[in-house]
Amino acid sequence: MRLVAHRGSGHEHNDPGGPPENTLAAIRYGFDHGADAVEVDVWRTADGVVILAHDRTTDRTTDHPGLDLTRSEYADLRRLSAGAWKDRRWQDLVMPRLCEAAALVPEGRSLVVEVVEGPQVVSDVLAATTLPDDQVVYISKNLDTAGELKRQSRSRVLWIVDTVPRWQIGGWAQGHRRGPDSERHGFDEHADAEWLVAQALQRGLDGLDTLFSYPPGLPTTVIDAGLLWMVWTANDPRAIEQCIRDGAWAITTDNTGRVRAWMDAAGIATASVAEVNF
Repeated sequence: MRLVAHRGSGHEHNDPGGPPENTLAAIRYGFDHGADAVEVDVWRTADGVVILAHDRTTDRTTDHPGLDLTRSEYADLRRLSAGAWKDRRWQDLVMPRLCEAAALVPEGRSLVVEVVEGPQVVSDVLAATTLPDDQVVYISKNLDTAGELKRQSRSRVLWIVDTVPRWQIGGWAQGHRRGPDSERHGFDEHADAEWLVAQALQRGLDGLDTLFSYPPGLPTTVIDAGLLWMVWTANDPRAIEQCIRDGAWAITTDNTGRVRAWMDAAGIATASVAEVNF
């Protein structure tokens, strides 16, 4: 089983003692706690620098709210603290570039890069990754971005689909994004596993990355089509165990150390322990 540290781990609620998300300290932390790969989120600044951050603005994870990453220059963003929001001991952490994150990936481990924006940023993201093709996996909620990543890259590319259960439709959704502005699609539509697989195959994608809550028939449909199935963000061993039984290729978690300990106790080997490539 491939274990992926979500945003490097150190989640605000699930791992309060860890370093702040999407920082170099968080990436080291994820690998140190046994992750086969670390997942990061990226944006392109106004001057073309690809940086790590989950949100489009600086509101939540810096000491200077109100800035739009896509309209700011990196030199200005670099001056902000990317860690003080979580604890004073992290106040010297800055918003790193993707190339800096890639440099921290150990041999035999991987980086999972979530591209948040539209297909127009793909060339810059690929240029900034600086890792061998087989050591990076790209993921995106934007179907057009995922398709462009696969068109330009030899790395594996998975499409993120938000299969969140919604009372408004009485079932699982198939939330995703489209276009240069990453407009929302599918959140008011029932998840159709065959349609999702068809979209992925049409674009030559390598798999789907869904929420840990998913329609019962989805895993079989994805796997039978020859696609990889990755799951986010599973923190409860009961949920993880179900995903493994259903054939998950990889599990993304906020609790890397705790989940790794549970896997070890349950006799479930991670990819690095089993000496299997990510």
